[in-house]
Amino acid sequence: MEIKLPIKPFKAQWSRVAAAIILFSVLLAFGVALLVYKFPDTAFGRLFVARFPFPLVIIGQGVAVTTSSLAENRTALQHFYESQDFSQIGMRVDFTTDEGQKRLKLREKDLINKMFEDRVIEILATERNIAVTQDEIEEATTVKMKELGTTDKVEESLRRLYNWSIADFQEKIVRPAMYEEALYVEYEKEVDQSKPKEKIALAEKALKERKTFEDVARIYSEGETKDAGGNLGWYILEDLSPELRSSVDNAKLGVATGAIESELGYHIMLVKETKMDNEVRSYHLSQIFTRKVSFGNWLADKMRTMQINVLSSEYEWKPGDARIEFRSEELRRFEEEAYKKAENDPSILF
Repeated sequence: MEIKLPIKPFKAQWSRVAAAIILFSVLLAFGVALLVYKFPDTAFGRLFVARFPFPLVIIGQGVAVTTSSLAENRTALQHFYESQDFSQIGMRVDFTTDEGQKRLKLREKDLINKMFEDRVIEILATERNIAVTQDEIEEATTVKMKELGTTDKVEESLRRLYNWSIADFQEKIVRPAMYEEALYVEYEKEVDQSKPKEKIALAEKALKERKTFEDVARIYSEGETKDAGGNLGWYILEDLSPELRSSVDNAKLGVATGAIESELGYHIMLVKETKMDNEVRSYHLSQIFTRKVSFGNWLADKMRTMQINVLSSEYEWKPGDARIEFRSEELRRFEEEAYKKAENDPSILF
């Protein structure tokens, strides 16, 4: 009697194998994503983050910052701090402690914002048909290196400070700077700076009509001092913008200056009184100020119109500030306290 064993169709077996492979792949991808985006500071998280370009910040449909590019720049930054001898000025940087790791995290956040901003600038430049060629980058690099010294000395400094090559210097410094310079020219064409000038002229006219400085400031001034009638408090000349120093130093007490233009906008200054302290003169000042649309503010407004997604669990996009900030309340408090004590911390100062 012939006995036949049941044989399952090959297709049925293959479908189960395929399903198992797909399930394993999904679980693996989920596990890797969990490490990269939720636990990037663990040993395995750091391994994946540094070696593979997982998207970290997305603008529209494109990737602005990847985990590997951030890790590379953070390593270069850490190398810079650790290659310096801050002991000569009575300071030290130690990233091995828990607090040191938090300080490194502050620098990492600055890096993310810089890399993100560089990408935004390149997108805006491309929209305006601006392109920077490799030949132009090479030429600009040659000029920059001549300013800094000989080629050999610059190469040695880049290796010692950041462990960079000339190609790294071109990609991370020269190229973004060239796009920013080109976009700045377009910004100056696009932005109408006549309104702040017209507004300060109205303030000057009101002062000539014998209205008080405080009342005019409340009507025409911009910024935090508006509601205080323009009162700034006490300043020494070195703490003022260079454009203001001469006018303040030569102003008569209680007599408003004419309109003074600075990089920020237009100022009318009033010296209310002066005093000497250890042979240094201080000035009690009020101002009426109308703000120009700065390149930074213009750029921030452009950012707010973009679709920004931050995939990390550590950071989030803040449209109001046009910046990527910490999600953690603990790190936000640490950052605030660190900047209050910045004079003793080279990782904040430099």
